[in-house]
Amino acid sequence: MLKKHKIICFMTVLQFVLFSGALAACTGNGTEAKPDSIQDQPIEIVSVKGPLEPINPGGPIVGITVKNISNNTIVSFRITLELDRTFRFEFDVSDTNPLLPNKTIYMEQILINGGFADDIEYPLEINGTFQDGNTFSYTEQVVIT
Repeated sequence: MLKKHKIICFMTVLQFVLFSGALAACTGNGTEAKPDSIQDQPIEIVSVKGPLEPINPGGPIVGITVKNISNNTIVSFRITLELDRTFRFEFDVSDTNPLLPNKTIYMEQILINGGFADDIEYPLEINGTFQDGNTFSYTEQVVIT
């Protein structure tokens, strides 16, 4: 009788442990990987154009238009374009001049000694900060048209 009681207790504990594990797996704890979302990639690259007029002998002028597609205000961000050299686009975005949701911003820059082809993808590294202090950073491939 005692052996039967121990087996029943063991089975009850085992069922409890298995049920608890299954319940934890179903509810999650917020640490599992999630796919890219607008929160992860809040900047949409609208266009990357170049060379723009007037033609500059020191290097082409490239213009980048981006849009904040998140629901959060962005207070700083920059884009780094990787060609043969690295070119940083520091957008005029700050606490006092934020990029609001659904708004676009444009910037152009002379790429001194920079060259590119119109049929090759180039990496754009996008880094920024939301008004709440959270940051984002990711890379997109673009063609300069």
